[in-house]
Amino acid sequence: MHRARLIFQDGAELTVEVEPGQSVLEGALAVDVPLRYDCCTGSCGSCVVQCLDGQTVVDLTGKVPVNADELVAGLRPACLTRLNSDASFELPYPLKPAPSSPAKHSAQIVELRRGAPSVALLTLKLERPEGFVFQSGQYIRLAAPGVGEARAYSIASTTTELPLIELMIRLVPDGKMSRWLQETAKVGDRVRLQAPLGSFGLDDRARRHVFVAGGTGLAPVLSMIRSLRGQNQPALLCFGCTRRQELFYERELAALVASMPELEVRIAVMEGADGDLRSGTAVSLLQKEDFDAQTVCYLCGPPPMVDAARKALTSHGVAAQAIRAERFQPGG
Repeated sequence: MHRARLIFQDGAELTVEVEPGQSVLEGALAVDVPLRYDCCTGSCGSCVVQCLDGQTVVDLTGKVPVNADELVAGLRPACLTRLNSDASFELPYPLKPAPSSPAKHSAQIVELRRGAPSVALLTLKLERPEGFVFQSGQYIRLAAPGVGEARAYSIASTTTELPLIELMIRLVPDGKMSRWLQETAKVGDRVRLQAPLGSFGLDDRARRHVFVAGGTGLAPVLSMIRSLRGQNQPALLCFGCTRRQELFYERELAALVASMPELEVRIAVMEGADGDLRSGTAVSLLQKEDFDAQTVCYLCGPPPMVDAARKALTSHGVAAQAIRAERFQPGG
């Protein structure tokens, strides 16, 4: 038997014993340690932690939520990681305060509009918000009438907007949820959701924050940026979409900048740039002078964008421990 030392973002530490054959996540859950997780199969990435020391073995036979470079950098999915020695892990969230435990909720649609031809902006109102607490960066699983399988969507709003929850949903050709949103859904409809989920979130030890978002990957970083309002911490958002006509949320971002003088926003599109828009990707907006020793970077978007951003940040001298990522896959 080996021990896993779990170090939370707020400095709290817990040590759990992990039986032979058990994953780190299984060992933690056996003694009710509040590790965040969702699927337990390596699909979601909610349980990814940073290995600081020790010998570990990661099950690579199925889906793994980190790539080879991230494994080398010490990132480990707790649900797929077993111990060959005692080991220490850093978790990307505090022990306290903690979000509420994931639970099933009912909500009603209060607004549904198009942000762009391929993006739906959906606002839900929780029917019983009492006790519902989430961390900016977390997501929900949304189940709509007649859709079947629930889909995961990051929350774009903050806790101060509760009972309202804002979502940004990529419309996918022939996707069941996409068809429901375009053909059936209307204000007043009731939906079910499971929330809150995920471990993506702000590092409150940072003094500067850099966000890189592609498409509807804007949602969780927008929630984090909004939660920084009034804290006087410099922040940079690099936001990109593929084409000019797919760009969305421009006016809202301009209003956010006007209310947050410490926030800088750069926007790029790969095709059709005009006006103040830059030509390129969200990653191309990064500059070496954007980073210092107290900067933490947050990435959310399609996996190729996240991988490219991580490589760019590494080339700029940003340490692996200062990079947090959430890969966004269209939900269908």
